[in-house]
Amino acid sequence: MRSIRFKTFGEPKEVLRVEELPTPTAGAGELLVRLAARAINPSDLLSIRGLYGQLPALPATPGLEGTGRVEAVGEGVSGFQTGQRVIPLGAAGTWQEYLVVPAAQAIPVPDVMPDNIAAQFVVNPLTAWIMLDELNLQPGEWVLQTAAGSTLGRLVIQLAKLRGLKTLNVVRRRAQVEEIFELGGDAVICTEDEDIVTRTYEIAGPNGVRAAIDAVGGDTGGAVVQSLGRNGVMLVYGLLSLENIPLNSGLMIFKGTTVRGFWLTDWFRSAPPEKQAAVFAGAMKAMATGQLTPPVEAEYDLADVSAAVQHAETPGRSGKVLLVG
Repeated sequence: MRSIRFKTFGEPKEVLRVEELPTPTAGAGELLVRLAARAINPSDLLSIRGLYGQLPALPATPGLEGTGRVEAVGEGVSGFQTGQRVIPLGAAGTWQEYLVVPAAQAIPVPDVMPDNIAAQFVVNPLTAWIMLDELNLQPGEWVLQTAAGSTLGRLVIQLAKLRGLKTLNVVRRRAQVEEIFELGGDAVICTEDEDIVTRTYEIAGPNGVRAAIDAVGGDTGGAVVQSLGRNGVMLVYGLLSLENIPLNSGLMIFKGTTVRGFWLTDWFRSAPPEKQAAVFAGAMKAMATGQLTPPVEAEYDLADVSAAVQHAETPGRSGKVLLVG
């Protein structure tokens, strides 16, 4: 089978190779899945560069999500059959043609959901869903988000609409503003020519916002913290600027604000099984009915991984780049 591999950490275009490996077999309690589509996520690229919080043993195959069909069913497995479409949860190494996964970690895919949508089920939709859950907002409240034009940012807009929330969306370029409004964003702040703090208080009112999510860090993240009202909370799920957030200790003390990280991997480790099942069911239903739709910009064959990665890191994308085949 074809597998994308890297033997050392470094720039993806320099270290990634397409290799031929033996096709694995399903053991007891496992499924062999023939993958059809895989998303390229920032966490994948950080891992390849050796910059992610949890790194694989080398040599390794990247990829943390995808979808495909069951090729073989291992001994003792019930409830699955060959040809059935599934999403492997908690999988590592999806950038290859075949993957063995525990049957307990496979989620059936509804027939109405295409592969390029199902392949994105784990990272962005679940992150958006869980973060909004944890912020515990009421209908009519504002949520302030950075990187609003990203795949996850677009999903936050969709999901906020379903929950009756209002989104205050931060983008870098003026050209993105109209698109965010067309997607359903309620208000947009463009850092090209606007100040986040000033505009937040103009839009949301003198109390600022109670909740925010940040993927950028640096001065942008710091400005979002200053935009929080009393007892406001900001969840940090990314660091696109690669710069730490400068925090105003005085404001945090006197306003009682909280800044904390969110990592989906940690949520999988700590959330009770019944909570996880409820989130999976809710997100799957929303995606199957088209209420929550992660955008797709391009698809590349596994053999074209270098071009795919380059495209995935191009600023201003309108959707996710996928590896197929």
